Amino acid sequence: MSLSRYIAPLWALLLLALPVSANALSDTEQAQLDDIVSLLEENPKLIANLNQSLQKFVEQQKTLKENLAARRDWFESDTHSWIGAENPEVTVVNFMDYNCPYCKKLEEELQKLVAAHDDVKVINIAVPLKQQSIESLGTNSAVYAMNVWLEKPEVFAQVHELLMKKRGMHDARSLEKIAKKTGTEALLEGKEITGKAVAENYRAFVELGLRGTPAMIIGEQVAPGYLPYPQLEAMVDAARADG
Repeated sequence: MSLSRYIAPLWALLLLALPVSANALSDTEQAQLDDIVSLLEENPKLIANLNQSLQKFVEQQKTLKENLAARRDWFESDTHSWIGAENPEVTVVNFMDYNCPYCKKLEEELQKLVAAHDDVKVINIAVPLKQQSIESLGTNSAVYAMNVWLEKPEVFAQVHELLMKKRGMHDARSLEKIAKKTGTEALLEGKEITGKAVAENYRAFVELGLRGTPAMIIGEQVAPGYLPYPQLEAMVDAARADG
């Protein structure tokens, strides 16, 4: 019995699962699809599970795009710090945590990225997953950084750099040291507006199905975890090509 009537719908799902830019398959993608079809023809018992997985993936991608569209205005709000181009061709939305070692490692690559590409903007969405509050301060590094961004933006870059350079978790001592050095002691106090904004960041994080930091949204693609510069730049180039 021919398996073509089973393979054809799966072929369509495989095409849907490819990035939006893949209207025409590259030679590599075509070869991979041919291999998949051959594998399914040789192992028809795989078809049911693959079909279910692909259906789920396509639905997740649809939900992701809808949630991204709903959150665009929030990402572009004045609440979030950003670097790079004011009117970018490509925007990188970076979900980050000042207590995350991989976020600190990624920071170097993001700085390099905007230095090399004058059409790229990086928006930082702070989500303090590792530390919701430092008890003696009643706040955390994300709220403190947002306070500085909104109320004393001229020293934000210095504060951000110092927060990122600290190895390990921040505590009251490390934040107080940074605040004293930058003249931002008054901004260590928790504030309702920034507390709510950070909580909204976390809601966006959950809605998009993200699991940890760093997590970047580049165009309509999600990049979970740290990316070395060549991969980061390649994703930006792909987003630029998609327009």
